[in-house]
Amino acid sequence: MKYKDYWIGIISSNRSENIEKMHDILGFEPTWYVGDKETKDYKKAKNVKESGGLCESRNEILRDAFKKDLICVELSDDLYNLELAINKEEKKDLSFYEALEIIKKAMDKNNAYYGGCAPTANLFYYNEEKPISTDKFIVGDFIMIKPCNIFFDENLKLKEDYDYTLQHLKEYQSVARCNNVLASFKHRTNKGGAVAFRTSELEQKTIKQLHSKWGSQIVLNPRRENEILMKYKPELNLQEKLF
Repeated sequence: MKYKDYWIGIISSNRSENIEKMHDILGFEPTWYVGDKETKDYKKAKNVKESGGLCESRNEILRDAFKKDLICVELSDDLYNLELAINKEEKKDLSFYEALEIIKKAMDKNNAYYGGCAPTANLFYYNEEKPISTDKFIVGDFIMIKPCNIFFDENLKLKEDYDYTLQHLKEYQSVARCNNVLASFKHRTNKGGAVAFRTSELEQKTIKQLHSKWGSQIVLNPRRENEILMKYKPELNLQEKLF
């Protein structure tokens, strides 16, 4: 089986209607990690595991993968298209397995334990001179993690992927964001998922948590309310080593 090196988990809550579409894109049936008491709604999926909230589910997938010494892949449940950017004007269709292999190769090349795709599927933002970023934020919709000791902070209810990216940069000084892998998700237009509990109050609480933990490496996004930007500062790692 070509996926033998990977453990693939889909994080889902109240979105069982996405099962068939996701299976078509992946070409096989992965494990679905769903909210408490939601198994009954996911009858069309053979492999379903109740794993609680978002970060709890993320960590359960990590544990399941690492127990088997497999590379962990975590996906949001609303992926609908994958493409490979060639340049600013060209792109082509990409299979899920091809996307996995591109990200894995980039991780291997850059000694990274954490990898993922471009933050947006808009070709306008692609820079062919920088197909891989090794110190930039990786959005949690499509991520790959090699066996390691880094887990998601379960105190966070949102924006946990910012924290996870910084954890990996602090530990390994490198990640592998493949800017040429363009993954399209429905995101907040979907019902269910984080949309069901995302509020301005929770967004602000989470931002304060992240800023308290990471200081100036987390800044407010001046263009979008309740959004942040990650500004990795490798010199902070050096300072910690000195003391």
